[in-house]
Amino acid sequence: MEDATIKENVEDYIETKIDIIKLKAIDKTGGAISGAIVGAASGILGLFILLFLSLSAAYAISSATEMPFLGFLCVAVFYIILVILLNVLKEKMVTMPIINSMLAKFYKPKEEE
Repeated sequence: MEDATIKENVEDYIETKIDIIKLKAIDKTGGAISGAIVGAASGILGLFILLFLSLSAAYAISSATEMPFLGFLCVAVFYIILVILLNVLKEKMVTMPIINSMLAKFYKPKEEE
């Protein structure tokens, strides 16, 4: 009689543990997917903002210098410098923060769960 109760309790425990693992996986996957969607939407909107600000700056410089090409040339040189800096500082400014944020997201300390 007691063996049947222990067996039932073990089965219930295993099922509960499996359910907890599934729920944790769903939580982490949902967080990752929603983060990716928000990041993509923010990136697209950010590109539009950057485009319009760049065009505004180029027109402002062109108007100030009365040389139509100079404003666009200055903005292009600015972006070339940014690309060079980004490539030089890629590991420190891009790769490591992404890795750290992913580790923080997927490996929360036990007291936070």
